[in-house]
Amino acid sequence: FSALDRLHDYYGLVVLAAKFTCMEDMMEFFRSLKSLFDATNIQAPSSAVSPNRSGAEVVDMDALVAERQQKTERQMIDPAAISTPLKQKVFGQGEAIDSLAELIALNRMRKTDKLLVAMLLGPCATGKSETAKSVAEVLSDVTGTKYGFIELAGSEFVGEHSVHRFFGAPPGYVGHGQETALHAVRKNPRHVIVINEIEKADQTLIEGLMEAIDTGYLGMADNSKPIDLNQSILLFTSNLPVPMEEYAALNDFQRSEMCRDIFAKHCGRPEISSKIGNFIVYQNLSVEANAHIIIKFIRQELDNFDLKLGKISIPLMQEFLDRESSYGARAIAITVSTTVGKQLQRLLLKNANWSSVAGHTVSLSGSINNIQFDIN
Repeated sequence: FSALDRLHDYYGLVVLAAKFTCMEDMMEFFRSLKSLFDATNIQAPSSAVSPNRSGAEVVDMDALVAERQQKTERQMIDPAAISTPLKQKVFGQGEAIDSLAELIALNRMRKTDKLLVAMLLGPCATGKSETAKSVAEVLSDVTGTKYGFIELAGSEFVGEHSVHRFFGAPPGYVGHGQETALHAVRKNPRHVIVINEIEKADQTLIEGLMEAIDTGYLGMADNSKPIDLNQSILLFTSNLPVPMEEYAALNDFQRSEMCRDIFAKHCGRPEISSKIGNFIVYQNLSVEANAHIIIKFIRQELDNFDLKLGKISIPLMQEFLDRESSYGARAIAITVSTTVGKQLQRLLLKNANWSSVAGHTVSLSGSINNIQFDIN
């Protein structure tokens, strides 16, 4: 066993090399150091302790080191450091993003790690899932620590077999021992997890998640160690609209009560509403937000061909805006792909030397059905 080197690195102790013939001998050595642990006021986190086959507690030194590093690396975070880059990725939801950024900054700055849970409410394709994905990217940059991202659909977990994918299959059931939906959190405890349309999920999943919200640990049905979610962010989404004029006139407490009532009434899941203390409301996209989204997706489409966007003529932009859909940003992305992407592809295929234009700037004009590409 190589535990002594780890003790030296973690506590700064000078120790002599030693070998142990069995696990019990090594544990007896560790117990002899108990007074030293107490004197330095060091306590192993529960996540670093597990029983061995004989029932004795085994300390995971890797977990101890990770815990020590996490505590020393905790830093003050300005909510603006989170919200500013988020607003460059998600348009038209400034108030919602500011609220979410404040919650995250406060949660990350607290001395004790605690799972942050929030419900994102609002019409379909208004930026809820994109926000969740972008939060992981932004926090990775702001904190200097990699945040993973897991996106799941509530409708994926309907019925016993599908729920096993989340909590693990009990011994003797098909799938026992396989990785679960949140297994990645075991490897990296810092994750942004989003479950879209949570109201569609199985009751068993809902109950398990409600317990995790209370304790910060997701209990597993396969008898494996609970997953520690206390350094993660859990976001639920629902497409239920909120009457914005009425919502705007309320104070923060009344807004939360309204959101709880809306979710419980329409989805019949008051147990979710009562557990979630944070509701973030997304509104229908404005014309300005749609224009920004159109530009964003056109830039992405041109980037597929190593081209940069110059200008878009006003008539062409207006034609894109006139095709506004109730399906929000997702529909805009499809419209851009089926117009800009296809027409640009045909143009470049006709040009035998099309690769020579890579890196150039393109201005768009004409109509949606006949876009003119001016490559400079």
